[in-house]
This record gives sequence, structure tokens and C-alpha cells, in this order.
Amino acid sequence: MKKRIKPLPDPELRAILRAADDIIAEGGRTLLSKILKGSKERKLLELGLDRNPSYGYYKDLTLEQIMDKVDHMIRTGFLETELNGKLPTIIFTPRGWAIERERRAEEFVQEWDRWLENNVTPLNMEYLKERNRGMIFLFLYKILCSRDKKYIPFLTLWERIDFKKVQAEIRNVIQALKQSDDMDDEKWKQLLSERAQSLIIRSQDPIFLACQSCGGFFIFDETNLEYYTSEGLRFPNECINCMEGHLLHR
Repeated sequence: MKKRIKPLPDPELRAILRAADDIIAEGGRTLLSKILKGSKERKLLELGLDRNPSYGYYKDLTLEQIMDKVDHMIRTGFLETELNGKLPTIIFTPRGWAIERERRAEEFVQEWDRWLENNVTPLNMEYLKERNRGMIFLFLYKILCSRDKKYIPFLTLWERIDFKKVQAEIRNVIQALKQSDDMDDEKWKQLLSERAQSLIIRSQDPIFLACQSCGGFFIFDETNLEYYTSEGLRFPNECINCMEGHLLHR
């Protein structure tokens, strides 16, 4: 039986995905490796890629060593290459994007938290417009899960400038936050479950995972709220049948 390749450790995996996010379908393996190296190359600096949170993450490694890690991400199904004209560029696989989407949504929450803590009011919310819809809705879901009314002023500013479908979801979140004090924990949990149906969007292509117990493949359910933890998105290690089998034998 062919031995499966293990993914990189979680912090490295997330750092590479974050570095890739700024060059998706535009840059290739070499540019991605240079971001992670912290290259001072003129082109990279002109593109502002030195502002990427993962810039210099692997500053102590050689470019060749970093490239090996990028290739490992491709072999383990988090990234892949796609031709853009004649040049191969990096793109996310559904599995890689599921992780990065969650991380970017969390970054938006953290940014709002910093602004609120420092009494900063953004001039406008245009930076959120025309973003990936799945990422934006996940951001809204995280705001909703906070059950914190402090976000309502920012949500109100955002609601004024976005497209109708996003506006409708923003209004739903604002209304839910305003009513949260009148709900007990059970009702709030039910509301979160209901809102998740519209705010957590499945990828166009299914995410296949390998079960560590039986070796078979199963489809990852992106709408299962149990997989969204405070540390980020977590993939299950086993298929439903194996998990249920373990429970029966306890």
C-alpha cells in the first residue's frame, strides 16, 4: 500500500497559504518562495508583497528549501499550478481555500477589534466590497457568533455600500445582535445554526479527505460548525462511519 504524504505542520501550512493568497493566479512557485524568504527583490517590493503577513516566514531557509515546502503543499493537495498564458501560476485547491478563507475572515474580525479598541472609525467599507462572497459571509458569521453589539456601527457603515445580497445578510446579523439579549442560550444556538445555512457557503468543488482509520475517501462537510474552532478550520481525521464505529465500541 502506498504511504500517504503527511501535510506540513499546521503553522507552516497556514503561513504558505497566506503568502499565496496575494499572488493567486498571478505568480508562481518562485515568487511565492521569495515572499516566504523575505526577498528584497525590486519587483516584489513594488507589488507591495513585503506587506504580506507571511513575508519572511522562512527567512532562515534557502530558496531551494522553501521551494521544496511549496512543492510539498502541491503534493499534499493544498495548492496547485495552473497555466496563465504560458506561465504556471499558483492557485488554491478547494481544501487549501477552505483554510485560507477561514483565516482571512478571522483577520477581518481582528482588524475590526483593533479599530474598536483604538477608537478608529474607518472612512468607508469599500475594501470589503467585491471580495470573495464565501469569505465575506464567513466573516459575518464570525461577527454573529461573537454576540457582541460593538460591531453594529461598523456593520451599519458596511451595509450602506455593498451589493443587495450582502446588504441583506448584514441586516440579518445586525438584527440578531440587537435581539441577542432577549434570547436564551438554546435559542441563540438555534439561530446560529439557521444563519450558518446561508452564511457558510460550500466550495464549488467538493473537498475529499482520506480517513486515517479505514483509508477510504470522504467528502468534508464545510457547513459543520464543529470544525470551526478558535484556532481556525480543522479537518476531521476520520469518515463518519469510522467515527460512529469508535463511539459504539466505547
